Amino acid sequence: MNSRQASGLAVIFTGIAGALVLGLFAARTGEKRSWIEVGEGYSISVPAGFTIERVAEPEGIQYPMMATVDERGRLFVAESSGKNVKGRDMPANPECRISLLEDTNGDGVYDRSRVFADRLSLPMGALWHRGSLYVASPPDFVRLDDRDGDGVSEHREVILTGWNILNTASLHGPFPGPDGWLYLTHGRHGYRIETKEGALLEGLAGRIWRARENGAELERVAGGGFDNPVELIFTPAGEMIGTMTYFIDPQNGQRDALMHYVEGGVYPKPHPVIAEFKRTGDLMPVMTKFARIAPSGLIQYRGTAFGPGYRGNLFTAQFNPHWIQRHVLHREGASFRTEDSDFVISTDPDFHPTDVIEDADGSLLFLDTGGWYVDACPLSKISKAERKGAIYRVRKAGAPAAADPLGNGLGLDAASPADLAKHLEDPRPFVRDRSLERLVARGEAAVAALAGARERATDAEARCAAVFGLGRIATVTALAAVRAALGDADPQVRIAAARVAGMVRDRESVTRLAEMARRDDLPVRRQAATSLGRIGDPSAVPALLEAAAGVRDRFVEHALIYALIELKTPAPMLAALTAAAPETRKAAMIALDQMDGSPLRREQVSPLLASEDPALRRAALWVVSHHADWAGAVLDFLQTHLNAPRMAEAEAEAVRETLVVFAGDAQVQALVATSLNDAAGEASRHVFLLDAIERCPIKQFPAAWTGGVA
Repeated sequence: MNSRQASGLAVIFTGIAGALVLGLFAARTGEKRSWIEVGEGYSISVPAGFTIERVAEPEGIQYPMMATVDERGRLFVAESSGKNVKGRDMPANPECRISLLEDTNGDGVYDRSRVFADRLSLPMGALWHRGSLYVASPPDFVRLDDRDGDGVSEHREVILTGWNILNTASLHGPFPGPDGWLYLTHGRHGYRIETKEGALLEGLAGRIWRARENGAELERVAGGGFDNPVELIFTPAGEMIGTMTYFIDPQNGQRDALMHYVEGGVYPKPHPVIAEFKRTGDLMPVMTKFARIAPSGLIQYRGTAFGPGYRGNLFTAQFNPHWIQRHVLHREGASFRTEDSDFVISTDPDFHPTDVIEDADGSLLFLDTGGWYVDACPLSKISKAERKGAIYRVRKAGAPAAADPLGNGLGLDAASPADLAKHLEDPRPFVRDRSLERLVARGEAAVAALAGARERATDAEARCAAVFGLGRIATVTALAAVRAALGDADPQVRIAAARVAGMVRDRESVTRLAEMARRDDLPVRRQAATSLGRIGDPSAVPALLEAAAGVRDRFVEHALIYALIELKTPAPMLAALTAAAPETRKAAMIALDQMDGSPLRREQVSPLLASEDPALRRAALWVVSHHADWAGAVLDFLQTHLNAPRMAEAEAEAVRETLVVFAGDAQVQALVATSLNDAAGEASRHVFLLDAIERCPIKQFPAAWTGGVA
């Protein structure tokens, strides 16, 4: 067989496989789809009622990864060199670039391309912000400027540096928070950063970061043992959701996720690096679980072109399965859940979407990075550097063309604050954002207009935007207007106002926030508690302890405990260890345990090991388990109950859990051996011990148990 015959057979088999994929997909979903041919034997499909076209070819770009749109509609594309370069070799020999694409005739196809910046290490994120391009180019966070307007950056500034790099699992972003901060994500590969203020931040865990646009006030927001957090979005209320890989080592068809990130949250997977964090109990829950799909790009759809059912939906670019998914977002308790469906799918095994972007007209752009990346990717074993990727656009068929989607004809620069505030309800997202930026730039002169918009706008998203604008201005009158928004009728606006109060550390909000933490909708309670911790007023501690009573929502529980840890006021927490509500006792105990210079003592925790409340009992076990010098409390507890003639069901479960947790302790093993070898003991007690032994996670069966079991 010659090479041409082999190639022909490959195309035939690939075409058959592609047809099977589309056929199986249609059979599974029952959904009608339309598709375009994108290569010999390959197709890309979209749901019926949508169209798709290629709008940037390999001649104008190479290996596109991430992108951002500016207020002129230009597309800045972060591109790979097409090489799989290891760690420190990337910044030593930077070969990546950012291209600037333009659509000069308004047909939606990018027909002009130039290199905006080159000699970058792998640029994994780009944001056009206030006339500059901000880029994550590990180990650096960089700002690029085109001061002469020729479409080429001639000025480069490293804002911050020190994030370690490991292939694509490194620094990503930045992402604009509605609070005016810039957010970044970084995988579990270590960092050593000197802040603008001269502090040194070091660690190994994966982290979510934020800083001012000049790099000042760098903060670690959340983190965990996950391998690679990638992109972030913020809901109108300011809640943060992100894509990430490895919330768990692959098992049961799961590996990757969407996460709802909250202040101080510690997230899966379990890994030794989580010892870096203050803990509030169990690791935080996963919002949406995926298989090994390597989710990357993420947006929340804000426009109207796709129809009302799409507003607020999330879209993710998923590298491994060759598709873009749609996620309908629903509130569930103090967090979210999603309903997921496939939106764009491809039969091409070398089609690898890495980013999805909403353009000004409401269409979706998505980037196919091509066939270059194989490092650390189990589903791409053979690099195909000749496949340089492309950019595609998805539109709603029959949707009317957007009139002036960028708002360039509105004269925004000269508009009054009152007129700008009206645009916060404009259906065009770019107009809303540009108007808000101009209101913030006006400062005190815009406060009345923003406060009026918060009071009168019919759209909750517009009222949230007004609240964040007031928080960014942060004058006395602006913060008074934020405090008024804490009583808004819409919970989203109350969440936004509580977030702003916390970010600016407004002590005059404490009384109202304390009431919200006790009695409001669960998401509002979560944010109110978070803000009380950030403000730092210890007078809030009694309210937080009271608010814990009856709470079973993990996100509210976390916010309350984390705030108590931050407030560092042990006296009322020590008193709460005997409170009537087990949830209050649990919150006080964990907060005390995690507090620097903790006054918590063994004798205060020991009685809680026998609690009838399972959650409190497990929390007490968790606290005792990381105090090596408290082993006596465990032995006393076990001896008392193992020697008792009879155990109640709740007591039996507490003893079993304790044995499982402390099975590796030599003294506990000896105690179990004594009970096993007690020939006069009741058979039921022996069965109980055998059941506990079966559950123990220890790898080596203790020799002391062998005789008793025999």
